[in-house]
This record gives sequence, structure tokens and C-alpha cells, in this order.
Amino acid sequence: MNYLRYAIVFLVVALGVALAVAGLNAQVDTQLGSSAQLMVPAMIAAVIEGQQFARKTGRKPDTGEAWRFTWVAGVIAVGLNMALAYGAAGIASEFGKLAIAPALSKQFLILLGLYAGGYVICNRLFLGLGAGNQLTLMRDRDGTE
Repeated sequence: MNYLRYAIVFLVVALGVALAVAGLNAQVDTQLGSSAQLMVPAMIAAVIEGQQFARKTGRKPDTGEAWRFTWVAGVIAVGLNMALAYGAAGIASEFGKLAIAPALSKQFLILLGLYAGGYVICNRLFLGLGAGNQLTLMRDRDGTE
């Protein structure tokens, strides 16, 4: 698994979602929030890693490989989410909405635990989905030639 690619995809998607939400807010003249900013970047990054793994190896990751990826990618996602929430609010105000609790407060730690749990679920599920879909595409392509 390529954790640098995972991090880059996560950041690009997070920035894209923030820009999309900001654009919608400007068009609709409202203040929409988006939970997509929290989980969609991890989902897409995990799907891409699953696809790349399947292309490279021709199989789905085994249980140990999948869980190892899940935990490492979860730590990366939490770290990037915190960096965006507390460090990038000046770039896009949408990121500031993620930092609704003061750092290291009880509310912050509870939210951090919820985010981490969500990232673990997303990474584990979408890694397998990405690998499975890629293997199906590869089988279909090979069967029609």
C-alpha cells in the first residue's frame, strides 16, 4: 500500500469538497455544512488504494494486509483531518467548521474518537470494495478479448 498516495488523494478530495461546499454556499446564499468533508476523502483514497493493490497483485488484500492498511490509513486520516481543521481554516473556511471543539477538551477527544472510528470503518470497507471492483474489471476485460 502506498500511504503517500493515500494522503495526497485524501488532501485533494478534502480540498475539492471544501471548494464545492463554499461554491454552493455562495450560489445558494446559505451556510451549508458537509459531513462529506470528514469521510469522503478517506473513502475515495481507500478505494484507489484497493484498486492499485489489485492491479499490482491480481488479488484482494488478505485480512492482515487489509487491517494493517486500515489502522495506518486511519492514523493518517485523523492527522490530516486535525491539520486541516486547526491549520487550514485560513485557506478555506469550511475546514474551520471541523474544529468545533477546543483542542484536547473532552468534547474534542470524543469527536476525535468518533472520527477515528469512522475512518477505520471507511478504510476497511472501501479498500476491499476498490480491490474487488478492480478485479472484476480486470476479469471482464480479459474475458472479452
